[in-house]
Amino acid sequence: MGIRLAVIPAAGAGTRLDRLGTPKPIVEVAGVPIVIRLLTQLSAAGVERAIIVLGADSEAVRAALTADGRVPLPLEFVVAPRWREGLAASLLAAADHVDEPFLLAMADHLFDDRLIQRMASQRVVDDEVAALVDSDTASIFDLAGAVKVAFDRDRIRAIGELAGFDGVDAGLFAAGPALFVALRVAVEIGACALADALMPLARAGSLRAVSVDGLRWDDIDTPAALVHAELRLRREHRQVVRRVAQHEGDSRDHDYRFLTSSPATTDVVIRRAGATGAQVDLGIPEESAASPIFVLTDQTVNGLYGDRFVSALESSGYDVRRVVMPDGEKAKTLENFTALVETVLAHGIDEHSVMISLGGGVVCNVSGFAAATLYRGIGLIHVPTTLMAQCDAAISHKQALNGTRGKNLVGAYYAPQRIVIDIDFLQTLSERQLRDGLSEALKHALAQDPAYLAWFLAQPGDLRDPVFLEYVVRHNIELKCTLMAEDPKEKSRGLVLQYAHNVAHAIEHLSGYELTHGESVSIGMVVAANVSRLLGGCDEALVDTHRHVLGAYGLPCEVPAEMRTSDILAAVRYDKKTLAEGMRMPLLSGVGRLWSVDHEYAIPVANAVLARALEASRAS
Repeated sequence: MGIRLAVIPAAGAGTRLDRLGTPKPIVEVAGVPIVIRLLTQLSAAGVERAIIVLGADSEAVRAALTADGRVPLPLEFVVAPRWREGLAASLLAAADHVDEPFLLAMADHLFDDRLIQRMASQRVVDDEVAALVDSDTASIFDLAGAVKVAFDRDRIRAIGELAGFDGVDAGLFAAGPALFVALRVAVEIGACALADALMPLARAGSLRAVSVDGLRWDDIDTPAALVHAELRLRREHRQVVRRVAQHEGDSRDHDYRFLTSSPATTDVVIRRAGATGAQVDLGIPEESAASPIFVLTDQTVNGLYGDRFVSALESSGYDVRRVVMPDGEKAKTLENFTALVETVLAHGIDEHSVMISLGGGVVCNVSGFAAATLYRGIGLIHVPTTLMAQCDAAISHKQALNGTRGKNLVGAYYAPQRIVIDIDFLQTLSERQLRDGLSEALKHALAQDPAYLAWFLAQPGDLRDPVFLEYVVRHNIELKCTLMAEDPKEKSRGLVLQYAHNVAHAIEHLSGYELTHGESVSIGMVVAANVSRLLGGCDEALVDTHRHVLGAYGLPCEVPAEMRTSDILAAVRYDKKTLAEGMRMPLLSGVGRLWSVDHEYAIPVANAVLARALEASRAS
């Protein structure tokens, strides 16, 4: 029969793991509190009861475990009066409650199920203690903070802070009541670490090593370690699903393979009066010269520039068909898109036709999706007329429409052949539209380029200054093109482009698009900074930096009071960075620095953390 009792120390303050003021044992990983996961594994391994040693936040831990219906074992709680002195002193509180072999399992560790089973099946002889050890030190997430062990075959010779070592202690032990004798001796001489009590046993040859044999475990001691563990569990979940699917299906990888396309190149041209003057040179391909050319614009831009723009193209000999769509984000619907496509088809197109967008981000997106889908792809040229479009929306191969559940849910990746930017368009924008566009520029400053942020903070604040606007447009395009070239699939540094957008899209959609995209991104950046702070990725100063620079440019920094947290959480579910295992967000560790753990830049974020960040981003 295996070991039937577990002792779980849950007494430490967990000060290195600053997670929402939640005691470390009940911090969730993959949606389950660490200690609940441990208790479930212990029960499955045959353990019949558990003693929880309490100290810091004792009532919170007791209340959480008592109320949680997932606890599968009878629990006995003991309070360690000397918990501040160290783990050895804490464990002594359980001495009078143990009269049989037991598993000593750390409440802040995650273990593979098989490791729990392996240790529960150990036979404990006399005063021997069996310790789970990992000799694969290259795989240890925080080797510097781990308890080191030196061993020879199955005998541990030394444990603690060692200069020379063969592995690390994995935080799981099989022992008998005699361990408490060693703990008491250590505490009496003021040596209160568990390793201090185990060292005499090691010298006596009574500390036995049990290898993890490549099975995984985690010590959840820091914010980065928590993210590391979450990432591991999510990867393993997908691997299990994949193995099941492969087992049930055809094991062959493929029978045939073909290549569908090669990388597309887009030229970006910036010239004053290049699209607002009497002559318009858009670089329309020669093979398209005799084909119908479509100019898609909205009502406002059509009133300002439509006639002049179309006349300039017609004077160059092009057959131009103008299509005017309604203004605003509310026009980016499947219904309006269907009507637009029918209008274009009714005018008549051919495979060499070109779709020219003349307008802001909405017009760019709708035109891009139309070009991607009509005849399975026709030519596309963007002529962006807003600061948002010139800095961001047009400088992209992402084309999208909104769905009833959120923003940009239907779309395609389709590269424009050319983007023609005329800074003079910006002089007819309202101040709100200028600030809207600056939000995306400030995103790049905060997430990518500290010098750019310093430049913004040093500006006098004349938003209509053509020199200021041209620098913003040029430098933002340069930054964005660099990211797209380095990381076109947005797996690492390219995630700067998505910074704050999952929350921003939810807020923008829930506002009924009364908030602009840039205003929503501004709020989303403050929320993202608060998420990073709560997870331990950054400090409060970074949140203050966000509020300072965004506020300096008149952008909102607070979640609207009328917008419920539960509604935002529900809307975020439809963001593409949210997987079946949960939400992920690109976050910052400092100005110009994406936070990465295990070379992953999409950081897992629990709903509880996002909810707390949303509340922290409301008006105080």
